[in-house]
Formats: sequence, structure tokens, C-alpha cells
Amino acid sequence: MSDKRVNDFFYPGNAVHGEPDYGLADNFVRTAEAFANTTYQSVYIIDYFRKNFLYVSPNPLFLCGMSAEAVKELGYQFYIDHVPANEVDMLLEINKAGFSFINDVPLEEKSKYTISYDFHLVNGREKILINHKLTALACQSDGAVWLGLSVVSLSSHSNAGDITMHCRDKSEYWEYDLSAHTWCTLLCTNGHSMCD
Repeated sequence: MSDKRVNDFFYPGNAVHGEPDYGLADNFVRTAEAFANTTYQSVYIIDYFRKNFLYVSPNPLFLCGMSAEAVKELGYQFYIDHVPANEVDMLLEINKAGFSFINDVPLEEKSKYTISYDFHLVNGREKILINHKLTALACQSDGAVWLGLSVVSLSSHSNAGDITMHCRDKSEYWEYDLSAHTWCTLLCTNGHSMCD
């Protein structure tokens, strides 16, 4: 695959301008390492300025038989190499829809939101369905997400998709409809929904 395909993962509406403080990033990496020690889940940090992975935990669930360092070096090429092609297209749409959503959230509230979705990882003949959660870890003053924290676990579903956005302070959540290309608001208390 070409670099253009990798670059498609980086939404232009979330361009990070100006060199971020990578001294601060070191603190986030140490925290992620400590968190990774306490869970079976895989943890990694996305750097939207350098367009790569800042940290990848050694948990084997996410690594497809490689070392954490090898996955870190691959960055987003890892998805292209280890996700079915039709699901790569899905991930690109989720990425765009997720950033379009989070761009409308006030800066001070961005870290309260988490997007969750399921997709397959392929390692040789083995294919597993994972759940991927992503939240803003550090933002620029203009609201662009600089670092994102991702947590990967086995999915409890049977198919790729199940795309939701949750905010820890809200009773409603949002579900993305891949066929309609829209977010629907779902109220946790009564099950009613309203599509944007």
C-alpha cells in the first residue's frame, strides 16, 4: 500500500500545528506503561503530530506475533498490513466521523469522550475480532488532538462495527450508522434514538 493510504488515517481537520512538548509526552508514556502492567488489554498512544505510535505495550493481543517495537515502527501501516481491506475502509470512515464529532466538543471536554468500535486483526490464518477504544490524551490550545490513548481488548460481538461515542458526564451516547454515514443519539434511560 502507498503512503497516501497511511496518510488517509490523519484527518485534515485535526492538523497539529507547531512542535508539541515531547517532555510532557514522556510523562504520558510512563503512565501508559504503568497502566499496561495492570491489565491484559493492549495499550498504545497515537501521536497525531508525528503521525505514528508514540508507545505500544508488549501485550500480545494487539501485536499479531510481532514485538511492540516492531508495531511501533510500523505505525498506521500495521493496520493496512493486519486488517482486512474492507475493514480498513471502515476504519478510515470511523476516523473521519470521529474527528468530525470531537471537533465540535469544547477543548476542556474532549478528554471526557471515548470512541469504541470493533474490527478484525489478521495474523497469518488467525483472525480475531477486537474492540478498540480511543480517547484524547493531550490537545493543543486550538483544540487539535495531539495524543490519543487507545485500549484494545477482545470484542464481545460477532461482527466488525458497533461504533459508539460515550461521554463520561452524559446519560446519552452516540452510535455511528455506517450505511447512513450519520451519528444517532441514543438515550440510555429510555432507548429512544435521534439521528443527526
